[in-house]
Amino acid sequence: MVLLGTIFNTITVAVGSSLGLLSGRRIDTKAQTNIVIVFGLFTLAMSMEMIKDMNEPIDIFLALVFGALLGEYLQLHNRFERYASRFNSDGAENFGGAFIKATMLFCIGGMTLVGCMNEGIDGDYNLIMVKSVMDLISSFFLASALGRGVLFSALGIFGIQGTLTLGFHFIGVMIPQELTIDLTATGGILLLALGLDLVGIKKFKMLDLIPALAILPLIHLAHNTII
Repeated sequence: MVLLGTIFNTITVAVGSSLGLLSGRRIDTKAQTNIVIVFGLFTLAMSMEMIKDMNEPIDIFLALVFGALLGEYLQLHNRFERYASRFNSDGAENFGGAFIKATMLFCIGGMTLVGCMNEGIDGDYNLIMVKSVMDLISSFFLASALGRGVLFSALGIFGIQGTLTLGFHFIGVMIPQELTIDLTATGGILLLALGLDLVGIKKFKMLDLIPALAILPLIHLAHNTII
């Protein structure tokens, strides 16, 4: 079954988040804040590992610039937060912000990209299973600190990882290795922004940066065609 790993990952995040919400009141506010900072620091560490192997830095830079401009023009982040505001009832973090941060933390990373690639092309879901166990623990603490938005990030995982896995299943063998490396590096830069946000250094409109991942393959194609 092609999506077995994604389904398992969705379930683990739903279970971990549910348990975190149930126990959230037993964890004091200071501890919850420290938990979020720890996740931010770990996210920063992961982003550095992903960024260091970039293949074509200029392609990634252009993708981020045009992606940010497109995201701002479409008002992706603001529109989503306006829609999600109707669900707000959490004290520590609004629903939309928690959903976006958790979904990005769980879905934008080397393990996600490589895991979906392995499952889609070879049917090997072992890496996604390892990631699922990590996400089970992460979702527990994040939900206790950020609220219900983390629980609904399970739907984000199913949608994003499911789409990636199916995409790799049908066209994965056609994707050049250097593009995969640069997609991973671009994801690392987005995780860097997320880490800075989680530790409270700088707030970013995270959804406005996402189009960079869709634009990078087009820039990569244009670059190779010109050269």
